[in-house]
Amino acid sequence: DGSSYPNGGLRGTHEAGGYLAIDTSSPIFLRGDTIFIPAIFVSYHGAALDEKTPLLRANHALNTQGSRLLSALGMDVSSGIIANIGLEQEIFLINREEYYRRPDLQMTGRTLIGADAPRGQEMCDHYMAALSTATPALACMQ
Repeated sequence: DGSSYPNGGLRGTHEAGGYLAIDTSSPIFLRGDTIFIPAIFVSYHGAALDEKTPLLRANHALNTQGSRLLSALGMDVSSGIIANIGLEQEIFLINREEYYRRPDLQMTGRTLIGADAPRGQEMCDHYMAALSTATPALACMQ
């Protein structure tokens, strides 16, 4: 970017760096013999250089404006608003041949057609079951 040229640089060297700050909203964790400390990465002028900073900024905006709205509606929001990613997010792996038979998947990247399971056949008990060795999902996670 030319910031470190001795003369005629585009900007001061101190403006060229990225800055790390510990993300106190995420827990520190261990994986094997490595400690992971969640952090955000921003430029000198505050531009996000990672994918987490925009999420944290969105959470802050949601808390600020959501609290303002709920207060105007007479609700107590003294503890603030906390956004969570729901556990109901699901991923289904399908065979390539099945994908090519489904125009909704090809055009939108998601399922748009289907029917609810018949009563008593929802298979809720399968959510916590071990993966079958016949599924490609097990190979993907190994």
